[in-house]
Amino acid sequence: MTFWALLVLILLLSALVAYLGDRVAKWAGKRHYRLLGLRPRQTATLVAVFTGVGIALFSYLGFLLVFREARETILEAQAIRQERDRLKGEREALLRAKEAMEGEAARALAELNALRAERRELAQALEQADALRKRLEEEAGALEARVAVLQREKAGLEAERARLAALLQERERALAAKDRALEERAQALDALEARLKGLEEAAQKAEVERRRLEEERGRLEADLAFLQTRLEEVRRERRALQGELEATRSRLAQAQRELSQAEARVRALSQQTEALAGERSQLSQRLLRLSQGLYLGEVRLGAEEGRTALERVAERRALLQGFRGAELLGGEVRGPGVAVLEGAGYEEGRLLVRVRFYPERKAFSAGEALATATFRLATPARNQEVLERLGEEVRGKLLEAGFPPEYTAFPSPEELARGLVQLQGRTGVVRVGVVAAKDLWTTERPLLAFQLLGGPPGPEVPFPARQVP
Repeated sequence: MTFWALLVLILLLSALVAYLGDRVAKWAGKRHYRLLGLRPRQTATLVAVFTGVGIALFSYLGFLLVFREARETILEAQAIRQERDRLKGEREALLRAKEAMEGEAARALAELNALRAERRELAQALEQADALRKRLEEEAGALEARVAVLQREKAGLEAERARLAALLQERERALAAKDRALEERAQALDALEARLKGLEEAAQKAEVERRRLEEERGRLEADLAFLQTRLEEVRRERRALQGELEATRSRLAQAQRELSQAEARVRALSQQTEALAGERSQLSQRLLRLSQGLYLGEVRLGAEEGRTALERVAERRALLQGFRGAELLGGEVRGPGVAVLEGAGYEEGRLLVRVRFYPERKAFSAGEALATATFRLATPARNQEVLERLGEEVRGKLLEAGFPPEYTAFPSPEELARGLVQLQGRTGVVRVGVVAAKDLWTTERPLLAFQLLGGPPGPEVPFPARQVP
């Protein structure tokens, strides 16, 4: 129902209330009625007031009965608002939980990457330490081998020096013996002097060789001391490297334990993320099932109204259902007529709305019988079956005439009860029809009623037939 139609209806009701209140007041005033001891004028005023209240109340009730959209909006607004607030709260809680989980997962992943980088650095440092240890061990082995060779050379030089010293002593003893026998062997003096000169030269050479060997020995001893010092330094460096290696291994074990704990946290966060993703998918599926075929009511379109008016109404009703908005499917729609809005899914929080449009046209005239049946009265259950068959036939004709399926709900329990009341107390064969109480337009709910039709009980009776009094 459009705004201008509702405004015209309110104005007409106001005029009707004013007119009937005035007429009732004049009628009560002319008859000089007295209620509760009041004067006739006050009684007339009181009657006019109660008449206006009654007319307004019946008008409101009729409005609620005729316009189902308004009735559902008024009666279910609070429940819809509470459901919408609850769904919004759940959605915000899930979004916050998702953001927290994503942040925790990002932090855990950053910690995992840092630990992996530290583990790689520690592994590289360990490899370098192992290589340095091996190199130092090789150098220490080479130095030890060189020291052993130098010690062997030193022992050989010591033996050579002892041999030369013994030889020198023997020669000195030989010279002393030769000096004692010099007098006896004067004739061999020249030969001995020559030989002595040769021995002195050999002694000088031996002395030079001894000094050279002593210098070589001092140099070798200095080299040996230096090598021993270097060996001690290498051993100290080796012990320090072993201590660093143990500390590195302990840090590596601690890093591996922390890495395993971080991986466990990451796995737990991944499981929680998968659980949240499953819950989110289930919520999305429930929301998709809810949005499929969601009934949003009918919209009356005037002669100049079209898709823009439908988009406004669909947006407002989708917001009331808790969605972010609505997106209208289908092509251009132009009134006059009635459009039925139904949900067809949702996308990114917006409800997809499908439109069923029924153009406005006059389908049946007032008093026209849409369906008739001639039958013999029997039990109430049998009579009710006949009336229900008539209702099914009427529904088929209404659908063929272009009425929305929501307008073809006939007969209602009240109409069925009124039809059965008309058959009470009657016997024999009767002819019953479903007659239009007024002109039936495809954009309005049809006002139909069961009526007894006159004439002989045969199919030759034309209709609309006269009503049985």
